[in-house]
Amino acid sequence: MRLNFRFLLTCLAVAGCISTTHAATFDNFNDGIDDGWKLYNPIPGTFSFPLESGSVAYKMKCSWGSLFSPGRIGSINMNEPAHAKFHVEADLLNWTYNWGEDIGLLARIQEPVPSFFLPKGYALLLRNDKNGNPASRKLMIVKSIGGIIPPIFLTGDQGRLMVPAPDPSGDYRLKFWSDGGFLWGQIIDKKTGAAIKMWNGTAYTDRISTAEDGAFTSGRTGLIAYVHIVGYKAEGVSPTFDNFYSGTDAPSP
Repeated sequence: MRLNFRFLLTCLAVAGCISTTHAATFDNFNDGIDDGWKLYNPIPGTFSFPLESGSVAYKMKCSWGSLFSPGRIGSINMNEPAHAKFHVEADLLNWTYNWGEDIGLLARIQEPVPSFFLPKGYALLLRNDKNGNPASRKLMIVKSIGGIIPPIFLTGDQGRLMVPAPDPSGDYRLKFWSDGGFLWGQIIDKKTGAAIKMWNGTAYTDRISTAEDGAFTSGRTGLIAYVHIVGYKAEGVSPTFDNFYSGTDAPSP
């Protein structure tokens, strides 16, 4: 009987490891709480649950800060274990017209999450540049190595001249994933269901990519927004997200 009991415990332990390894997160924020999320909030800003597009969503808002401490705010998903292969998605429902707002998804975020500097890891960001002109918007993949070093752009000239340019009054879905030795990013216009086309330097494409550089091989996922241009016209950041998904593979259609 003792041998059988030990065998049962072993089977349960193995099953637990398997389910943990393949855990995934889906959060539609309809409960109006962000339990299981670690808040990154150095300025500080606010986290709220407004009604957007007919359902409860997740809004992160932060002032523009200062030259030495630009506005930045984020939420790190602690509802699943850190993993190497990732697929992260979220609806982007609204944001501010402003100078220098970068907003999007996090992947392979390293722990411990800092209280002041940007977290270490990768991000897929929609950039609002200069005066909020739609033509200047850009999708990009960046790497943050922490400390006083600003994020490093990994996708170069990719992701610019977006057609059609995303508009804060529209509904979009951001997608960020790893596959085949590359990191990939995409933005979907939910009104049409089609991916927004972007210029990659030679042609228009529906996604951006960069080769894995080996800097961060595993980590957490999440949401981020920060100010990259600080000046008297800066308005801070205030993106609204919904229907967050994170796992090792794409969710079912």
